[in-house]
Amino acid sequence: MKALIGLVAAVIVALTAGGIKAALPGTQTGPEPTEGATTQVRMTHVVDGDTIRAETLGGRQLARVRLLGIDAPEDAHPPEPAECYADDATRLLEQLAPVGSTVELVTDTGQPNRDRYDRLLRYVDRSTNAGDVDVAGELLASGAARRYEAGPALAREESYSTAVDDAQDAGRGLWGSC
Repeated sequence: MKALIGLVAAVIVALTAGGIKAALPGTQTGPEPTEGATTQVRMTHVVDGDTIRAETLGGRQLARVRLLGIDAPEDAHPPEPAECYADDATRLLEQLAPVGSTVELVTDTGQPNRDRYDRLLRYVDRSTNAGDVDVAGELLASGAARRYEAGPALAREESYSTAVDDAQDAGRGLWGSC
């Protein structure tokens, strides 16, 4: 019996020395997420405030793309009306990534490749004369979207959290209108 108690105590000590943290929901269990592969594509359609359609530069249509890390207000899906700020979020995404423009789709090593609706999950970046634009980061900073906080941490977690905190504090976008 003493041997069993000693074994249990040793296991508890080992787990509390760091191993148990990895088993807790919401904690990072693998290497830190990083940005992965980058693919240049052409914008073909803005579906709503957090989903786009794009094609390869060779003209092959891709699956729908869901912007990683954000949740924009939902468009109308009759009989349900549009959520507050949905039209504004869609218009801003159209401005940040206009149809016909070239954008970069960037994977995140800590995220799945696709969501439950079979959409590609990607960061969307666009180069402009003023510099590179993280489209989802801009939507968060303007208050056109909330953070999507399901699953493992994002490679861009810190900047996205800061952007949404700043937008909330300033009452920008949906934080001041809805």
